[in-house]
Amino acid sequence: MIPLKLQLRNFMCYRDNVPPLDFRGIHVACLAGDNGHGKSALLDAMTWALWGKSRASSDDSLIHLGAREMEVEFEFALGENRYRVIRKRRRGMGRRSGQTVLELQVWDGERFKSISEPTVRATERRIRDLLHLDYETFINSAFLVQGRADEFTTKRPGERKQVLADILGLDVYDTYEERAKERARECAETVGALEAQIRQLDEEIARRPEYEAEEREAARLVAELSGQLREAERQLEELRARHRDLLNQRQELDRLEARL
Repeated sequence: MIPLKLQLRNFMCYRDNVPPLDFRGIHVACLAGDNGHGKSALLDAMTWALWGKSRASSDDSLIHLGAREMEVEFEFALGENRYRVIRKRRRGMGRRSGQTVLELQVWDGERFKSISEPTVRATERRIRDLLHLDYETFINSAFLVQGRADEFTTKRPGERKQVLADILGLDVYDTYEERAKERARECAETVGALEAQIRQLDEEIARRPEYEAEEREAARLVAELSGQLREAERQLEELRARHRDLLNQRQELDRLEARL
C-alpha cells in the first residue's frame, strides 16, 4: 500500500478548512513539531479510515471539539490499482449512539466507483482482504503507535506468533491446508465408492461357477426344448398331411354319392 492523498475534516485537532496532504512525489518524510500539533493525528486518520481504529478510546472522541461530525478521505495505491476510502462519523446525541459511514472506491480510469459492501463491517472486511493486513499487524510492523513502541515485545508468545504469521502472509497456507483437507475428503469418498464397487464385482466373480452351472442347465433345457419343438413340428406336419388325405377322401365320397 502506497499513500497518495489524505483529506481531513474535523478530525482531532484538524478543522474543516485543512488542505489535502498529497504524498505523491514524497519518498522519505519527517514530521516535526511540538506536542499536540497533529503529527500523530495524521497517522491516526489513516488507521481510522482503513480499519476504524486509532489511539482514541472511542470514535466520538476523535471528532473535533465543538463539531458534530468528522470525515477522513484516504487515497492509496495497491499494485496496479488506485483506491479511496471515505469514512465519516456523526457524534451521538443523548442516548442515541453515533453513526459511521464507510465507502470503498476504486479508480476505473475516469472516476472513482464504489465497491463497498452493504454494511460497514462487511466493507471493513473487504478492506482487510484487499490489504492482506489488519490493524494489529500494521501497528506491530510498519507503524509504531506513539507510546506503544514495545507493542510487539509485550505480547504473549501466541499473539506474537499470530502477528508474524499475518505479516508473512502465512494465513494463505491455512487456506491451502483447508483446500487440501477438502480434496482429501473428496478423494476418500471416491475411493470408498470405488472399493464398494470392487467388493460388489468380487462377489459377482465369486458366483461365476454358479452362473456357469446355470448357463449349462439353460443350454441343456434349450437343447431339450429344441428337440421337443422339432418333434412337435414333425407331428404337426403328419397331422396336416392326414387332414389333407381325409379331405380328399371326403371329396371323393361326395362325388360317388352324387353319381348314385
